[in-house]
Amino acid sequence: MNTHISTTTSASGRSKAMILGNLLALSAAICWGFNEPANKILIPDWISASGVALSRIFGAAVIIWIISFFVKPEKIQKGDWKLLWASALMMLGFVYVFSMAFNTASPIDIAIILTFQPMLVVAIHAIFKHEKVGRLEWVGMGIAFCGALLAILGGGKIGGGKFIGNIYALVCSISYACYLVIIEGPSRRYATVNLMKWIFLFSAILSLPLILTLPRNIELFTNPHWEPIATLGFIILFPTVYCYLVTPPAIRMIGSEILSFYQYLVPVIAAIVSLLLKIDTFHWYQPVAFVIIVAGVMLANYAKMKNPGLLAKAAADAGTKG
Repeated sequence: MNTHISTTTSASGRSKAMILGNLLALSAAICWGFNEPANKILIPDWISASGVALSRIFGAAVIIWIISFFVKPEKIQKGDWKLLWASALMMLGFVYVFSMAFNTASPIDIAIILTFQPMLVVAIHAIFKHEKVGRLEWVGMGIAFCGALLAILGGGKIGGGKFIGNIYALVCSISYACYLVIIEGPSRRYATVNLMKWIFLFSAILSLPLILTLPRNIELFTNPHWEPIATLGFIILFPTVYCYLVTPPAIRMIGSEILSFYQYLVPVIAAIVSLLLKIDTFHWYQPVAFVIIVAGVMLANYAKMKNPGLLAKAAADAGTKG
């Protein structure tokens, strides 16, 4: 009788965890989907790219440190401090270059290109950590790269500001993939809040010289309106703070494989919101590039199913975060 009650309680707990994990994953995907058009609304009309990047870094650092006062602190091992500084540098690179892309690039293109991140994580592990990658996985990565290349080239329109913006999107994907590889070890040893408070603090310290790049007159502050101010607040609170804090527990609750599927909603949401707000136009190459990238990732995932490990985790962790 006791065994039956215990089993029932355990099953009920797992069911609740699955529901909560799916809700967290879905909410994060929605936030990331709104992030691209939100950035495009602000950059460059209301605030510069560096202004948005610095607002995200400093805003998130302050908020997460406040949250950390309600979480039991953990002692960081001596050898991990270098990893946290390296992670902070990659985080700063990702956030800053991500914002720079919106000076000229399409938010839909950026969302599609960021979908290529899981493959970059696998490639970095294979090259620098000598992880074994099968032939079929390399084929999948090659297919996904072709999709990303199609989005970067804008369907063949090489040159101009849009192309440069898409290159920025690829660079920030590489930066975030490096961040994921570096932080992989510490993320297993420390609670998410205790880890992120140091990473954002170090990112804020590293970003101090970038304050000199801010223009003297920022439209958002010299001619304030509630819509852009609310948009910037949304970017800081949700795609930055909320998503970085809820993704790790979501992975623990539902697994990285399930979470990875939610990431494919991000470009779809970004496209719908951008079109509804009339801040972007639809082009034939965008759904084609997206389908090619997803097909490549799915093929690599299929190849990895016989030897589960790196790819599924990378696909979930790397996601399309911005």
